[in-house]
Amino acid sequence: MAKYMELESLDSYYEQVVKRRMGSDTVGRLVFGLSLIILALVISIALMVTVADWLFPIVLTMLGLGGYLFYYLLKNSRVEYEYTFVLGELRVAKIKGKSKRRTITYFDVKAIDDIGRYIDPETGKRNIDPSKYPNLLHAAENDTNLNTYYLIIHDKVRKKPAVLLMTPNERTFSLIRPYLSVELKKKFLKMQKEDELIRSAVQNSPASINDESEAKTSEEKNSEESKTEEKKSGQKKSEEKKAEDKKTEEKKQTQKSKQAASKKNSRKGNKK
Repeated sequence: MAKYMELESLDSYYEQVVKRRMGSDTVGRLVFGLSLIILALVISIALMVTVADWLFPIVLTMLGLGGYLFYYLLKNSRVEYEYTFVLGELRVAKIKGKSKRRTITYFDVKAIDDIGRYIDPETGKRNIDPSKYPNLLHAAENDTNLNTYYLIIHDKVRKKPAVLLMTPNERTFSLIRPYLSVELKKKFLKMQKEDELIRSAVQNSPASINDESEAKTSEEKNSEESKTEEKKSGQKKSEEKKAEDKKTEEKKQTQKSKQAASKKNSRKGNKK
């Protein structure tokens, strides 16, 4: 966030797209729908085989309808949220299946009453009670993530206060921040520091420490192995040198003995 200047021009325009992750309820609906389609097809095929052959066109029709129904469910389960910032106003739209677009809300950024992280990183609990806010607008990647924030806004669509859950990136935050009040800016800076602490905690997590210790131990092992190999090679070289010295000494001794024997033979010949 520091790389963007706090003061942005009022005519700034920015658009952010967030893909919503499939929750367990969406996956459950898809699995339930697929199981119903398969069950209906199995029953239809069994009836066609046992009762009559004229059911074949009906089975084909049901197969096509079941496939289209599953495709429709899968397509509508892909949801994206679009945050559009322009002239100090933030518009949030919901896009289903990359075709259906619906405006969730739009509001003046300077009229934000409160902003904060939806899930407390220390306790894992929600910082606000959703039951107290009847107008809870979901436009976040995932409501349980630590990067999900809540904004208490004045919704211009419903003409009443509402709570918006969203996942803004650094650029969106940098555009919102200049319009906040002094108290909310202080709170914002505190959240930034918490984010830095969370990143540092993740980097210094036990898993990373274990990885570093494993890397160190492997390096130590490699260094020890290299040292032992060097020692072994040094011992081999010294042994080879000693063997060579022995051979040279033996050669010298044999040469000396040969010379002594030749001298003796020459003396004997002179005496004769």
